[in-house]
Amino acid sequence: MSLRMRLVLTLWLVVLAAGIVTVTFAAAGAYATADRMTRNTLTRAGYVLERAYHMEPRAGDPLYAEMTAIKLLGLMDPGTCIRFEQRLIPERRLCASWQAFGPVAPDGFRQLVTRVFEAPSPAVEEDSGSPYGIYSVEVSFDAVAAATLAWQRVTLALWQTAGMAAGVLLLGTVAIVARLGPVGGIVDALDRLSHGNLDTRVGVTGAAEFRRIAEAVNRLGEQLRSGTEARRRLTRQLIEVEDTERRQLARDLHDEFGQMLTATAALAASIRLIAPPEHPSVAEDAEAIGTNIRAMMTCLRGAFARLRPPDLDEIGLAASLRGMLSGWQSQTSARFTLESTLREASLSGPVLLDLYRIVQEGVTNAMRHGAPSKVDVALREDAAGIVVEVEDNGGGRADDSAPGHGLLGMAERTEAMGGTLEMQDTAQGFRLRVTLPYAQARSAA
Repeated sequence: MSLRMRLVLTLWLVVLAAGIVTVTFAAAGAYATADRMTRNTLTRAGYVLERAYHMEPRAGDPLYAEMTAIKLLGLMDPGTCIRFEQRLIPERRLCASWQAFGPVAPDGFRQLVTRVFEAPSPAVEEDSGSPYGIYSVEVSFDAVAAATLAWQRVTLALWQTAGMAAGVLLLGTVAIVARLGPVGGIVDALDRLSHGNLDTRVGVTGAAEFRRIAEAVNRLGEQLRSGTEARRRLTRQLIEVEDTERRQLARDLHDEFGQMLTATAALAASIRLIAPPEHPSVAEDAEAIGTNIRAMMTCLRGAFARLRPPDLDEIGLAASLRGMLSGWQSQTSARFTLESTLREASLSGPVLLDLYRIVQEGVTNAMRHGAPSKVDVALREDAAGIVVEVEDNGGGRADDSAPGHGLLGMAERTEAMGGTLEMQDTAQGFRLRVTLPYAQARSAA
């Protein structure tokens, strides 16, 4: 879940919690009001009963009790009930109407508030201020009236809370989305940087904190781009040094080791020719030495081919690759094919050499880690750039390919050109795919 959604959800949860607290306080306030109304009614009722006897001239009149009840009903708060008695009035009970609280609260609400809140306690008062003024009065609050009063307060609070919550949620959601607008751009930029798009930059907008984050991301992108370019230049220099050393090693092997092998082979042939007939073992040993030397010279020629590639500027990349594949064809029973649609004229010598080495290492890797009967090499151009593929049916798997010097060399050359190296499993074997961007391939020197 995105940061925006989490903040909006948090805002909604806070508003919901505030609504629950508001409703709870409204219900609690209703019960506190009911308790206060009970106390106030008791005070007024006691005053009426005490004063009525002393000030009413017709205290012995039969209508005295009805007149007193009428006075009490006039001063009772809605929802209260009075039980009273006086020396001249037997015990009576009066209840005030509570229709002022509105419709009766639903049964479920009444049961809930009855369990949560304590009902108002009855209030009792007795007085014997004079022999003729003895009275007792008890005021209680009807439970249904208390729940209905709470329902009235809660309903009003819910409407007020809903109106306020709608405004808060609407304005808060808009504010969060607007304020966090730069976050999406920063996250997208970091994602592109992580995928190698080092030219990505973030627009410096929004709050001060977001501007500092955007500036930090831009500095990071610039440092990554500079570091990557420096690493590519260093890798390119190391590759060029390696190629130079390979050519020098091939020249030294050819000029020195090759000549010594040739001289040794001639010497072994001479010994075989002049060996005395009575010592046939001498001729046999000379023949064995010659055979070993010829095997060594064959191995040396293979090393020459690996260390010193053909002159790519003279015969071209495709012809050089065909020659290399023909060499493999002569050594194994596998079938090698080459399909190339590259426009080699637009590529520099170092790039052609990199492509040659990548194919060379790919074929070597296929033959070393599997037993293929077919190896297909393809070089083409598409929307992504220059694509090199080496696919075999030797049954190998990408997970089985240990990161040896061959794969490391391909990875280094690919990285130096700003490309990508992929190893994929196929139905019958393994595919190696290298993609080089056009800009890097054509600008490399």
